[in-house]
Amino acid sequence: MATEHRTAANVMVPESPAGPLNVVLGGAPLLGRLTGIGRYTYELARALVASQIVDDLRLWGDLRFLDAGILKRDDPTGEDAAGLGDKKIRQRPGSLSVSARAFASRSYYASMVYQYVSGSMAQRRLKPLAVSHLYHSPNFIMPHFDGARVMTIHDLSTIRFPQFHRKQMVALCEGGIHSALEGKAHVITDSFLVRDELVNDFGVDSSRISTVHLAPDPRCRPRHESECRHALDALGLRHKEFFLSVGTVEPRKNLLRVFEAFRAGRRASHFDWPLIVVGASGWKSSKEHEMLDGLIKDGLALYLDYVTDDTLLNLYASAGALVFPSLYEGFGLPVLEAAACGCPVITSERSAMAEFAPEETLFVNPEDVSSISGALKAIPSKPEFGSGFDAGTQAAARTWVDVAQETSEVYRAALRS
Repeated sequence: MATEHRTAANVMVPESPAGPLNVVLGGAPLLGRLTGIGRYTYELARALVASQIVDDLRLWGDLRFLDAGILKRDDPTGEDAAGLGDKKIRQRPGSLSVSARAFASRSYYASMVYQYVSGSMAQRRLKPLAVSHLYHSPNFIMPHFDGARVMTIHDLSTIRFPQFHRKQMVALCEGGIHSALEGKAHVITDSFLVRDELVNDFGVDSSRISTVHLAPDPRCRPRHESECRHALDALGLRHKEFFLSVGTVEPRKNLLRVFEAFRAGRRASHFDWPLIVVGASGWKSSKEHEMLDGLIKDGLALYLDYVTDDTLLNLYASAGALVFPSLYEGFGLPVLEAAACGCPVITSERSAMAEFAPEETLFVNPEDVSSISGALKAIPSKPEFGSGFDAGTQAAARTWVDVAQETSEVYRAALRS
């Protein structure tokens, strides 16, 4: 007798009969230092393999299949961050995929040519697997594939805020979405917010969408000051006496208002904590860097760009609060990971963060500097807020094995359709 189970989207789905589950997962986000989508791909792939949820997992990235050794790095943001420590998959500066990607990044038209050529090559290489595997794209790039297809749409920022993205990125993402939807791919979203946007704005049948919330890095946990001391001493920081911002430095992250609110708070002597900014430099971020440089010059802030996983986890566990009032997020993984490390969180009352942020979170109006300023002022003046922030166990309760298991349910549904 068939049984039923409830998906992350809270929909009852008949449990499929046992059978081989073979997946080709888009692996391009694993090439290079991992940002949000790269981290998603990395953690999902590791959980699918380690928990034996799939029978066969292959990684397709940049015109070739990637060696499975790319998933064996303990710290994908460290020296071997490109995932190329294994000589079998090491890319030389003159290799085809590196040269092609460099060419594609030059302009809108170059990007379109690259997508066409790479798509044609993918179609030929992947065609033999269409009868035995499904293809899961962890981003907007969906190659031609004749079998079952799944696409994860993390957010619609390129559509909501096209002015914050390169023209070729907007075109690529829009094309990917339409291609997936026209091809009847099943869609995974990280949040109900993005699911509702797809249903309401794109007219996607809700039965084709499954929401699977993400999980924090499995190493996220509250840490005693002594565990973090080496990282804090290296940066000249005091435990629980600094604000932390994590994410790409770009307009969508709302950093201009954060910097304005922070400077106003320091000027009014509401707090004397520094602001630590962690994240790569994004597109059209000159104003953000100009304002950040001013804070750094005045000794009020520190910009770290990329840091190792170990350093980031120590910063999460040691920060007085994470400041993350983005204008738009499809999920907002730093909020979840900071909370799992026991770090108080200041975030936007809009977007997806309210779906999973702990009750103790301070929500602000992201377009109101005074709202952000008020939250910054509240944290240092109420030390009991941080000490009572028991979000670590709540946020860390969900694991990437949970994510992988729920994702496999989507795979089964896609294979049945």
